[in-house]
Amino acid sequence: MNLYPIPADFINEKVNLSWCDIKWGYENNLLTSEIPIKKAENSLLTENYTNAELELSFLIPTESNDISSFIYELCPNFKEDEYETISQKWLYVILSWLWLNRESFEDPLDEVESIYTDFDCPAEMDNFIKYMPPTDGYNPSLYSYAENINRLMKNWENYLQKSALKYK
Repeated sequence: MNLYPIPADFINEKVNLSWCDIKWGYENNLLTSEIPIKKAENSLLTENYTNAELELSFLIPTESNDISSFIYELCPNFKEDEYETISQKWLYVILSWLWLNRESFEDPLDEVESIYTDFDCPAEMDNFIKYMPPTDGYNPSLYSYAENINRLMKNWENYLQKSALKYK
């Protein structure tokens, strides 16, 4: 199974995306044009929309349109403090999608480690990365491999539960 792109319905269920969130996700190949086009269509319903949103709303998601110019117009620059917030939001979405589909991967924690590296080793993931030493006094040598893996999976699940409260 390919982890990306993450389905639009799943993303919309997990988080509300700003145009800058969409730009980051699009630039990092985490989503297709479906989400930006749908967001543009929804903007038209508010009767408070930009020309870029209007033009974007006319596109058909299944066609391979380059929507970059619209996205750059809707989010020209990331604010300095915004980048980390946006990447953490996407980290939550990706890890949630992987969690939901963990049975499709031989070792989902290996996938988690790849994501950990891709996101420059965020500290909030340390407690469910196999090679990171525990910081809570837990001694892995006192437990079986299966018990240690179960603990990491539980820590991952706890991260998702905490993040869910933050992003929805």
